[in-house]
Amino acid sequence: MSTSIGQYGASAASLVLAAGVQELTNAQTTLAWQTSSQGIVAQTYAGLGTSRSSVFNLTPKITQVQAWQTNITNAQNSLTVTATALKQIVSLAQTMAANLLGISGTSESSTVSTVATEASSTLDQIATALNTSTGAGYVFAGQTSTEAPVQDPSSVSSGSLSTSIASMLTTQLAAGASGTDILSAATTAMNSDSTVFSSNISDATDATASLTKANGQQTSTITGSTTTSTYGIVATQGSTSDVSSTSTGSPIKDLMRDMMLISGMSGLSSSSTGYTDLVNQLHTSLVNTTNQLINMETTVGAQQNALTARATMLTNTTTALTTQLENARTTDIAQVALQTTSVQTSLKASFMLIADMKDMSLANYL
Repeated sequence: MSTSIGQYGASAASLVLAAGVQELTNAQTTLAWQTSSQGIVAQTYAGLGTSRSSVFNLTPKITQVQAWQTNITNAQNSLTVTATALKQIVSLAQTMAANLLGISGTSESSTVSTVATEASSTLDQIATALNTSTGAGYVFAGQTSTEAPVQDPSSVSSGSLSTSIASMLTTQLAAGASGTDILSAATTAMNSDSTVFSSNISDATDATASLTKANGQQTSTITGSTTTSTYGIVATQGSTSDVSSTSTGSPIKDLMRDMMLISGMSGLSSSSTGYTDLVNQLHTSLVNTTNQLINMETTVGAQQNALTARATMLTNTTTALTTQLENARTTDIAQVALQTTSVQTSLKASFMLIADMKDMSLANYL
């Protein structure tokens, strides 16, 4: 009889209690982990139960949205650098336009030569600004951002194109050519040149072909599942509708052409044949070009605003998705605290029962 009682006490009741204690201990461990992890339900997907399908779906969506936000951040960084460079170029163009006004009246050759020298320096500054880089790529190079848009900024003012335009200016002025004729000849030279700009963004065939190539090089980035945002300025871009005998259609090209012409005016004076007409034509061209460059600045600002709006929307999307994810994989931390207290109470009661059972006699079982 005592043996039967012993087997019952040792093998049946205690096994049931041991199993219960183990279950409570596991629950306590899980609750402790949830408490330390701010309510996350489980360490593995398997432990999430029915919520794991939601977590599986939401996690890659959040990662994708974050990737789009990174694309926008990179684009905004590039646009900030672009805007600064454009501001510098506009300032240089405005200064030269003011200088031309200063020599539009009676001017000595020394005064004109000073302006010509400044134009030569300005030309190199513009070329250098066009090769501005973010560290990751050249902002005016378009899609081929690893290749500089201007081949050799330091030698543009002394290069073959500048030299030929200066020589042409002197020859045509002496021959009685008008300012329009000189601008036209310089435009033709710029359109057929392949020494200043990278072949990726300029075509020496003709103005229209060059603009088509440049405009097709504009940078774009993915900012949504079905959304692509185009941003930035390509150095040689422009409108084919602006192409004429006196314009390449590209504001930057026209600006550099004008600087080459002004730098070729060294030694001229207001008494030189065709001088006044040439200065007036160059000033008008510079004013038009400056306005086009200011429009480019406005375009960059609009692109920044559009990307900011897109970023705000993506931030809201991330917040919503993150909230859904947290709801799917977390539990109420206050509820966890209550459950922890309950489990601890149950464990305490179980251990007390086990201790009591060790002292039970046959009479207790009966």
